[in-house]
Amino acid sequence: MRGVDLPGGGRVAAIGQGSYHMGQDARSRRREVAALRLGISLGMTLIDTAEFYSGGRAEAIVGEAVADCRDQVFLVDKVWPSHAGYAEAMAAVRGALGRLRTHHLDAVLLHWPTRSAPVSETLRAFADLRREGLVRHFGVSNFHGAWLSAAEAGLPAGERVLFNEVRYSVADRGIERATLPYARAHGQIILAYSPLGEGRMARHPRYAALAQVAKRHGASPEQAALAWVVAGGGVAAIPKAVSPAHVRANAEAGDLTLDAEDVAAIDEAFRAAVGARLPALPPYGAFFRLAKAIAGR
Repeated sequence: MRGVDLPGGGRVAAIGQGSYHMGQDARSRRREVAALRLGISLGMTLIDTAEFYSGGRAEAIVGEAVADCRDQVFLVDKVWPSHAGYAEAMAAVRGALGRLRTHHLDAVLLHWPTRSAPVSETLRAFADLRREGLVRHFGVSNFHGAWLSAAEAGLPAGERVLFNEVRYSVADRGIERATLPYARAHGQIILAYSPLGEGRMARHPRYAALAQVAKRHGASPEQAALAWVVAGGGVAAIPKAVSPAHVRANAEAGDLTLDAEDVAAIDEAFRAAVGARLPALPPYGAFFRLAKAIAGR
């Protein structure tokens, strides 16, 4: 499994594991835990979760999966915007640690931008948690370059936003307009969610271009798509998988190296996707409180 180097030392797996929708059905719990544990054994030691996912139940599944191998895993969690603000974010992280049954997070992110509290207050809480040893790194999610610049302006001296988790795939390249260049210019790591288009890749009209590249490497088109996402450096992909075959296929993509011709062919085929924009949600506290309540049902 290739890795992405972190500024100041350390690295994360280039292909990790997501946990969105895990925990929605108690009957799937054993299968979901087993999938995460299989991924870890195959080198996908970066695991992403959030308090929003299934109302915290995804965190509990992740916690069970990493219980006896916590020191091998780079664990990322996200605070929902209804918990933005200094005191609220501090409490949310402590609650997440309990559900995950761990003493620290490797990274904590603010899940979405919001006007319900100044971003600087949430990041100040993350910085203080880092100084307490409860968080190693921190960042944001679904922020574009301009929002990131404003967020970082309020950080205490010596602190930095290290991660930005955003949607990114061959079919959704909106971050290439500003967010990805900003991350690379400032030494930030992009965590790419939905790197396979949430399972819809095979229905894309340019899927044949992926298949052509994949055939040269004896790989699947989805593996070629994953390898493309991380090919440029500074990006780690976090696909979600539950079936053992899907988990293994994702892990194998971490060993697939595309050459310049491969990357150029995929770039050309999916060039129209660069025009997409980051999704926008209403930046109001009431909306996020309602969304979290629905997710927790």
